[in-house]
Amino acid sequence: MRRFATFVLIIIHCIGCAGGTTNSGELPVPRVPLNDPAMVAVNRTAKWWNDRHKSKIGDNVVRNQKIVLIGDSITQGFEFTKSWEDLNNKYHNRITNLGYSGDSTEHVIWRLENGEFPPGIDPEYVTLMIGVNNKNSPESIAAGIGKILKIISTNAPRSKILLFSILPCGKGADDPETKRMNAVNQIIQKYDGYLNIRYIDIGGLYLHKTGELIEELFARDKLHIKAEGYEIWRDVLIAAVDRKDWK
Repeated sequence: MRRFATFVLIIIHCIGCAGGTTNSGELPVPRVPLNDPAMVAVNRTAKWWNDRHKSKIGDNVVRNQKIVLIGDSITQGFEFTKSWEDLNNKYHNRITNLGYSGDSTEHVIWRLENGEFPPGIDPEYVTLMIGVNNKNSPESIAAGIGKILKIISTNAPRSKILLFSILPCGKGADDPETKRMNAVNQIIQKYDGYLNIRYIDIGGLYLHKTGELIEELFARDKLHIKAEGYEIWRDVLIAAVDRKDWK
C-alpha cells in the first residue's frame, strides 16, 4: 500500500512537471569540452553488439512507432519480461527497443548517428534512460545525455521525449554510485520543458522510506531490475503516454 501511494504521488507530480509548456531556448547542458569522452561517438567491437546494431538499421528501421525506448541493459532487459509483452499488446506491437547492455552515452550517440534513429523515424514517444555505465563526472554525463536528446529532437522533432531518471543501485540512497547518478539527475531534470522533453523521476519508487533499495525489485547485483521492477516502470510509462494534456 505504501508503494502504491508513493507511486500515485510521483506519477501526479513528475509527469505533470513540465506543465504542458515548451521552453524555446537552448537546452541548458553543462559547459564541457566538445571532445569530452561522454559526448564523442564511440562504437563497440563485441559481435553481439554489432549484430544487434545491424538489425536496427537500414531497411530494419521501424518507422512511425508508438514508442521507441533508448538506453542500456536496463532498457534492453524490458524485452525479456511480461511487461514488454503487456506494452506490445496495449500499443499493437508498435514499440522498438534500442537498449544495449553495457552502453554509455557515447555508444548511444554513435548508434543514433549511424542509422538507428534516422530523420523521419517519427515515433510518437521516445524514452531515454542512460548514464549508469559512464565513468565520467556528472556534468559530462549530463552533457552526453543532452547531446542524445538533441539528436532525437533534430531527427524526430514531433516526438514527445520521456527522459527518465537514472535508477538507484547498491545500498540505495547512501550508495556512492547512487549519489553520483543523483547528481546527474539533478542536472538533467532541468531539461524538462525543452525540445518537447518531460523529465520523470522514478527513483523513489525503488527505495524504502529509509533510502534502502526495495530488494525484491532488483537482481543480485543490485543494479539491474527484476520483473517486479519492470512492472513499475511499465505502469509509469503507460501513465505518461496515455495522458491527454501534452501540448
